[in-house]
Amino acid sequence: MDIIFNIDKNIILNINEIMPNYPILTSIFSFITHLGDAGFIWIIIGIILILKKNTRKNGIIMLVSLAICSIIGNGILKNLFERQRPFIELSLQPFISAPSGFSFPSGHSLISFVGATCVFYTNKKWGILSYIFALLIALSRILLIVHYPSDVIIGSLLGIIISTGVIYIFKNLNTYKLFKYYCNK
Repeated sequence: MDIIFNIDKNIILNINEIMPNYPILTSIFSFITHLGDAGFIWIIIGIILILKKNTRKNGIIMLVSLAICSIIGNGILKNLFERQRPFIELSLQPFISAPSGFSFPSGHSLISFVGATCVFYTNKKWGILSYIFALLIALSRILLIVHYPSDVIIGSLLGIIISTGVIYIFKNLNTYKLFKYYCNK
């Protein structure tokens, strides 16, 4: 664990020295990170998918995945690990308003990769763009020094795992009449 913490710490300290030299990057990544706040953009995409009959099942999968990842990430793992954010632990000033709560795993990364995986399941072309967007949101959390790189990496991987699991379960649930009925309404 010490090796990972030392790598995390060195990356954050280097970012803290470099980012003040590029205020335009701070502004861009601040905007990007706020697009991921509370998973709002991914929730909107899920609702849009539900509104169209041919993507309704995928919208349901997305919203269920987002709910599960919120429970697992923010409700369970953050409170289980209680990892302090890098700006607190290293006595630094974050480049955005200081978020509250614990650091591990990154909720923004978790939710963004859930959303991107569900979009990819729906449409490969839009899915690739969604993954790029999710990657930018995840990267913003590191560059703004509100998360360690390991918080973001684990959050991203967990998001992919959760959404893939939900997709798998729902593909098998498709045989149940109630689910098929609702998706075909």
